[in-house]
Amino acid sequence: MMLAFLLLSMALVLAGHAFRLLRWEQFVRIYERPQRGTMLRGMAGGYAINTVLPLHLGDVFRAVFVGRRMKSGIGFALATVIMDRFLDVWFVALGFAAFALLGQGGDAARMAARYYLVLAVVLAVALVVVVALRDGIKRICLAVCGIFNDTLKLDGMVFCWSLINTFKDLGRVNLVRLGLNTVLMWAAYLGSYTALAASMTAAGQSMGLVDVFDALFGQSAGDLRVVLPGGVLDGAPLAACAAMLSWYLVPLAVMWLVTLLPERVRGAVNQATAAAPAEESYLNLLPQADPQDRAAFLSQYFGLQNKAWVDRFLQMNRDITILQDYSAGSNATTMLCMDKNRTFYRKYAFGADGEKLAEQLHWLRAQQDKLPLCEILRTGEEAGCCWYDMTYDPQAVGMFRYLHSNPVEKSAAVLRQVLDTLEEKLYRPTAVAADPEKIRQYIAKKVDGNLQKLREARSLHDLMEAPTLWINGKEYQNLNRLDWLFDRQRLEALFAADPVATIHGDLTIENIICRTDDKGWYLIDPNTGNLHESPFLDYGKLLQSLHGGYEFMMMTPRVTVQGNHIDFALTRSAAYDGLLADLMADLGRRYPDQLDSILMHEVIHWLRLMPYKLSKDRKRAPMFYAGLVMVANDAALHARP
Repeated sequence: MMLAFLLLSMALVLAGHAFRLLRWEQFVRIYERPQRGTMLRGMAGGYAINTVLPLHLGDVFRAVFVGRRMKSGIGFALATVIMDRFLDVWFVALGFAAFALLGQGGDAARMAARYYLVLAVVLAVALVVVVALRDGIKRICLAVCGIFNDTLKLDGMVFCWSLINTFKDLGRVNLVRLGLNTVLMWAAYLGSYTALAASMTAAGQSMGLVDVFDALFGQSAGDLRVVLPGGVLDGAPLAACAAMLSWYLVPLAVMWLVTLLPERVRGAVNQATAAAPAEESYLNLLPQADPQDRAAFLSQYFGLQNKAWVDRFLQMNRDITILQDYSAGSNATTMLCMDKNRTFYRKYAFGADGEKLAEQLHWLRAQQDKLPLCEILRTGEEAGCCWYDMTYDPQAVGMFRYLHSNPVEKSAAVLRQVLDTLEEKLYRPTAVAADPEKIRQYIAKKVDGNLQKLREARSLHDLMEAPTLWINGKEYQNLNRLDWLFDRQRLEALFAADPVATIHGDLTIENIICRTDDKGWYLIDPNTGNLHESPFLDYGKLLQSLHGGYEFMMMTPRVTVQGNHIDFALTRSAAYDGLLADLMADLGRRYPDQLDSILMHEVIHWLRLMPYKLSKDRKRAPMFYAGLVMVANDAALHARP
């Protein structure tokens, strides 16, 4: 009889563990496909450690063992284990309360009931407090995590993020199934405890359900101290101790052995228990794949920086993985992403920048039948937000990379094709007469307005006061010596002869995408709202790249400023010089009498860049100011015969 009850109790506790596994995977299934074999091994190992050690240290092992094999990591696994145990506290509290009310278990049951009820209430209050004071608690999390090195700081923030989202996304769990799994789990456990009590009684150690419940969840904390001297079974018959040990250990061995069953058998079990299918979609716990991007985002989140941006970012990107951030010189963000179907680029912006990006999207749609442009896969526009996805082609690279991996002649041929196509398909068909009023607005906003912002910039005050600047060992006239270059009347007369048409507006070499298999090229990232829409602005953008060396500056990490000396390690390739020479020759053929205007538009592009750099990249802003001064000096030399 003892053996029969013991076997029944083991079978029922295994059933309870199975329903616990099904319940646990419901929390995991929100973010990734559960690995049942790994989770079952983690549970077995965790229970084994809990059998030997107190304080439920096995749950930490369970989280680490499973988390190391999860896409979302150990922090997420630990958060799901905490959620699992959080739900158990309530049932254990109700169980001891029921025993106490029924007068069973004596003082031990009453003390345990008080302890668990207080713990349950404390957890409930803590949950309310966390929700009510979430902003302050986020800052505390960031401060505590910031004590450690970057790796541990990121791990800590990911754990806090996982814990927050495990609770927050509970609404995504099938609550009916969650409740059913919980009820069946505890029904199986209680049946097992009852059968175990009967087995122990048959073995000569009189026990009831309340005694087993106390042995597992009371002072002994469910470890092997129950069979040691001073434990619940101190002085019990050997058969009773053996039965208890078997009940602890045999199911754990069975759990481990189950994971070694043939694939066909495990597949049938998974199908019968509604395992997650391979094609099921999951949210990303964090969309960023790169640890540095994750750390930057979580620092913003816990530091409460730009909360509206964070919320919209998550809403937009939780179903994708962000592989790399390619954002550069604008307030729009461009990322290389992937979902379960493909890899693609996503570009998005919020607020006023979102409205600007919407204009860019409309331009791409309007010109898609005229020019080789990036293929738009999906789009989204709403109040204060715009995004669109572009095709990713591993054979397509920016011209910067293409130029430095191919002969200059090939890049020059591509660039001439680009300019010819723009001239034939865009500039010439949309040509209109220059508008003097728009020229005046262009000068007032893009020239006078940005010069004023430079004068008001405290970080550049001393540099701008100097009559000359020494840039990397060479002396240049400062902008205050080149006032004539920016004279309003001079610029109005200079730009009056400019051709005007629909333009790209941001024709840097990085926005010209070349195919490495030589099967063509296409354009990305236009910029609208230039007021004076002249093709010379496109040429000026090309010069900002090839003449001013903008891309190389972006790759230069540091700049030093001492007095009127600005020094930085600006490297410039021979390929750039070769392509620049070809471009200047081509522009000379196209517009032999208007190179002054084109060079001046390059200067204005550098002027337009400066407020952004002063705001977003203040430490390196003097380097870009040096770039402005250098191209202004070249424009001045060309303007004076």
